[in-house]
Amino acid sequence: MSNIFLYNCPILPNGFVFPKTYIDLIINNNIIEIDPWSFLCRDKGMSLSYYGSMLIKYKEHPLIPFAIADDQSGFFNDGYIILACFDGKDTSGDPKVYFHDYGYRGEEPSWENRYHLDNFSTWFELAKEESAQYKAEQVELDKI
Repeated sequence: MSNIFLYNCPILPNGFVFPKTYIDLIINNNIIEIDPWSFLCRDKGMSLSYYGSMLIKYKEHPLIPFAIADDQSGFFNDGYIILACFDGKDTSGDPKVYFHDYGYRGEEPSWENRYHLDNFSTWFELAKEESAQYKAEQVELDKI
């Protein structure tokens, strides 16, 4: 647990609370490998770097990154990084999950029209499904 970083310093938006399901997963060390995703809480420097980047990019709507998809092979998302982020404006304790795709070059949609998931639990279930598919496809590619 000592190597886990949960932004435990006064940099989070006022009133923001991490979802209990996320905290329970991290604190109980139930982190599973969900390639191409990984949890940022394992790396304080990356956590702070990406959080700072999101604060600069989204000044009016803070996003708190908690997971990163980073597949240097280019197989997933053509090698561009995707961040899964909690909605920093949400003070409910069960915030929506938004994504920041470093490969996206289009116009930013309004927050009402931006793709999001209802909460961490929904994201985690989808990430596990996506990981299983990703790993199966990697096995098939290795056969070629």
